Amino acid sequence: MKKTKVYIDVFYYKTALSGIKTYIEELVQGLNKFGREDVEYIFSHDLEKLKNKQFFINSKYRLIRWVFQIRYLVWKQIILPIKLLFNSADILICPDYVAPIFSTCKKIVVIHDNLFWKYPTNYPKLWRNYFIRLIQLGIFQNAEIVTTSRYSKNGLKNIFKYKKITYIYQSSQKVCKIDNGNTSMAYILHIGTFEKRKDLMTLVKAFKLFKDNTNSNLKLVLAGSKYINGNKEVYKTIKKYISKNNLLSYVIMPGYINKKQAVYYYNNSFCYVFPSLDEGFGIPLIEAMKAQVPVICSDIEIFKEIGCDSVIYFNKQDEYDLYNKLKLISENKTIIETLISKGNKRANLFNQNNFIKGFEKLY
Repeated sequence: MKKTKVYIDVFYYKTALSGIKTYIEELVQGLNKFGREDVEYIFSHDLEKLKNKQFFINSKYRLIRWVFQIRYLVWKQIILPIKLLFNSADILICPDYVAPIFSTCKKIVVIHDNLFWKYPTNYPKLWRNYFIRLIQLGIFQNAEIVTTSRYSKNGLKNIFKYKKITYIYQSSQKVCKIDNGNTSMAYILHIGTFEKRKDLMTLVKAFKLFKDNTNSNLKLVLAGSKYINGNKEVYKTIKKYISKNNLLSYVIMPGYINKKQAVYYYNNSFCYVFPSLDEGFGIPLIEAMKAQVPVICSDIEIFKEIGCDSVIYFNKQDEYDLYNKLKLISENKTIIETLISKGNKRANLFNQNNFIKGFEKLY
């Protein structure tokens, strides 16, 4: 029997950070492990080879970032359509928002969230308009949209009114608890870019309250890019606040961290705090729970969908409520044990097999 040929475009992995990077890794690994035997999967690039090419990742130089965008455009609109013809592909999966305008095969395009449309001022105007136009042209015909959650689907329905949208929960296998004998748990952790919607200032202010009103020696780690997808003004404002409030010795900002470093940070953290005002999914929530780290989240809809009763919620943008939640878990080991137990069970629902079967139902 002739196999269905499904082509996976992973070109964007060359510069992908955080969420999309994890998404591509999970998709490729999951298809190799759990893909149907009657489907032939063809990958545009070898991820192992791309891992050694770090030139475009997190560059602080705007010129280098635009050079990548030009290469990305040429790949999507010229080279990729030729590859699809050469491989006689039946279906193309683009996990990075953008698909080629012209394609003879069916397209499945992953649009992770509606944040480009919902928060226009959070992104450079020229780049945002260019990127949204690419997205719209890529799904104009012969395309279905996949997104990451029920919340994201509801947000995208008003933007793409005449397109079929399916939500498929993604997985995360890259983090697990490592018994390294280290029980110091020396810091509160957040991993993510310095975007306005991440609301990292609320976390920093809550940490100051926590430091000033407890005897804890915990520090705060804010890991993540301030260039690609990040906002240098947000980063500068936080740095200024830290300096003004004598927190330089207590707040650590290591910048972009790779997969191996992320595993280390998760496994040595006291708790993970996710103060965002909006997310399409929030993969660090799953990663932290899999690493058996208690999680405190803002009380937004997406976190309640993903975290359910496995995390503690605080009122978004309320540093005093977040401080109280940090104080609560620092004084109560029973709550920590409950969070770890529930979190581990909840995180296991977001596995690669379920992730891949969600895609294969679309075929």
